[in-house]
Amino acid sequence: MGGIVWDEWARLMCLTASFIIFVGGIMGAFQPLPAFDAMCVLGLIIAAVEYPLVSKDYFNSSNSIMPRIAFYIPFCVLALLEAQTVNGGAYLAIGIIAYLMAIRAEFRKQQTSSWGRMA
Repeated sequence: MGGIVWDEWARLMCLTASFIIFVGGIMGAFQPLPAFDAMCVLGLIIAAVEYPLVSKDYFNSSNSIMPRIAFYIPFCVLALLEAQTVNGGAYLAIGIIAYLMAIRAEFRKQQTSSWGRMA
């Protein structure tokens, strides 16, 4: 699969994870001891990062993938701690792996193009 396909698939996985985390945070608020009420906000933050209202080139470029990964890893751990958001945390982990695969595909594409120029 190409780098653009991995990037788009990762984006869709993270959007799905944000929805599941948001709904799980709402359901977790009705528990007797709501420890993670901030999960609703966490889901909204992930959705805002993945589907920005402002169309900037930075959000759509490959330069924004590494900060997203660093931003999502603690969110993934927090989502895996609450029972209602475990599925969202798993989808976010899959999205992180897909973003890493997009970086790998982009690196290989750059490596093969530079190899052809050197020969």
